[in-house]
Amino acid sequence: MYRTSVKVPVNSQVETISDITRAVHLHDYYGMDFGFPQASVQCLDKGGSPGFGQLQKLDCGLTLDELQEYITGNLVQVANNVQILTSKPQNLTPDNVTTAAVIVTKLLDSTPTEEVAVAAVATVSQLLNASVTAGGAVNSSATNSLTLALERLSLQQKNNASLLVQPNLVVQSVGGLGRANQGVAFSALTGLSEQFVANRIRLNTSASEIVDSTTGPTDVQILLRFQPGTENASVGFVLHQNDRLFQSVRFKTPKGTNRRVISASVGGKEMLSNVEMRFRPTNVPDAGLQDFACVFWDYDVQDWSTEGCTKQSRSPDSLGCTCNHTTNFAVLMSFRDNYSYAEELNWISIIGCSLSIAGVSLTIMFYIVTRSTRKANVTLILVSICSSMLVFYFLLFGINNQAPAPEKANVLLLSDQHAERDLGRCTAVTALLHYFLLATFTWNTIYATLIFLLVQCPFQQHGRRFTIATLVTGWGLPAIIVAVSLGTTYRPHQPMGYRQEEFTNPRSSMKKLMSSFSLSVILGLSWILGYLLLIDTKGENRVLSIVFCLLTATQGLQIFILFTVRTSVFMKKTAELLTSISAPKFTLHQERYSLWKRRRDGPHERYKSTEEQSTSQF
Repeated sequence: MYRTSVKVPVNSQVETISDITRAVHLHDYYGMDFGFPQASVQCLDKGGSPGFGQLQKLDCGLTLDELQEYITGNLVQVANNVQILTSKPQNLTPDNVTTAAVIVTKLLDSTPTEEVAVAAVATVSQLLNASVTAGGAVNSSATNSLTLALERLSLQQKNNASLLVQPNLVVQSVGGLGRANQGVAFSALTGLSEQFVANRIRLNTSASEIVDSTTGPTDVQILLRFQPGTENASVGFVLHQNDRLFQSVRFKTPKGTNRRVISASVGGKEMLSNVEMRFRPTNVPDAGLQDFACVFWDYDVQDWSTEGCTKQSRSPDSLGCTCNHTTNFAVLMSFRDNYSYAEELNWISIIGCSLSIAGVSLTIMFYIVTRSTRKANVTLILVSICSSMLVFYFLLFGINNQAPAPEKANVLLLSDQHAERDLGRCTAVTALLHYFLLATFTWNTIYATLIFLLVQCPFQQHGRRFTIATLVTGWGLPAIIVAVSLGTTYRPHQPMGYRQEEFTNPRSSMKKLMSSFSLSVILGLSWILGYLLLIDTKGENRVLSIVFCLLTATQGLQIFILFTVRTSVFMKKTAELLTSISAPKFTLHQERYSLWKRRRDGPHERYKSTEEQSTSQF
């Protein structure tokens, strides 16, 4: 007793019968996979009710290579065998796909019957599901020949219209077009799944323009306009679910996107005016459409080309194209990653950077004015740290990243990951940010080294050579690192690859260590949090982003508080400044009174006390 399962989708022309029990026996004798299909049957529409045609069994032990050698036999049997052998596309190798493409091409070029054509189209639909990213590449000559054979198949209908629909492939033919036909429009409506459905394919043989569907969005629309005088023309359309039969070398897909490909062919005496198309944009998670290019498959170069095609309208639901010839058309799309930041980060950055610029500027002026109170090397290093931070904050404060505008010209895209071609300004700002940030860390290291030397050898003098060495290291080492980074990672067409005095008592030594530790904490703790941001978690990432932004944006203010406000010199000068400022007097109301109404002026008398005046203050 055999257990069988039959699946009959409404849009399917051919389906497979899986004989599980029989497959077990075949596995024992022929080494075939468990559950491998052993027969196929055509699903027919008999007066509105579905029915099955004749059962076609797989020849036991047959392989695709053997089938290719004996293709001249019964074409119906060959077509059914190749369909069954490719019914598990996830198991196909590149060689299997190449062999199957060669077999189907020969079947389609042999003036196939309807049964052979249906099985061949079903096989191509299965090949479009094959994932052959490993183990080599599919032979491009075989796939190019297959797509050309599909175009010829779509033109075999001379009078009426015919339609073959499979989950990943649609072949639409229409013939007998004459003077009354201004144009032919073909469209595929968007369904609940990514598979094509027969009742969502539309054909209009008297269309003059593309009209939006009233029943829902469309995946693909194409309109062939004829010039007056067109007679006895036939038109064929082939719609591919993806572009796996069109293996491009120029266009890379790091985001793993696929493109629908629509083929338009015209036969007979015709005068084609133009071809107009609309494609639904692909949805990519966490990314938005940046640009697109209208292209066709150039069989001479075996790759996409934009010659003869122009970009038209663009909307969130449609990308328009116009071409002056017929062939296989597609739209190449590039996407830009969407980055969303908390609104509070913007305000923290603005306020923090403003306070840091003010704090660092005051610190620089304070250390220059009071340079006589400490060693020259200490002043030089601290001023260098603050100067590099000040320039870094000015550069950071002036950055305004705007999304680049899409290219108006129809330029061939090189990747589905958008990469703005560098014009020099962005890279220059990035290099300066990189340099001054590294300079800050370098001078911080020099400062820590100096404090360590002062603690270990408090009486050692650091002369001119030490000063020159610190200048060369502090400003030269970051420049070398930036130059090497630019030289090894930067490319104009892919710019995203780059883009801390002398005392002897223990209390004074502890103060030096604490000052070095404070600066290390200020610069180090915030960037440790920055590295923690690489952990991709939602809630924790938001909290760490706010803390990182708060600590980084206020580093200049923190340095001002720790290295300027806390010093005795600053406190003394500030106190003197405050005491020298007199309190303002505010007079709200003034009026003069006389105690004697009729006072007469007389001689004035003055008295002076002979006692000593006391100078005591209470």
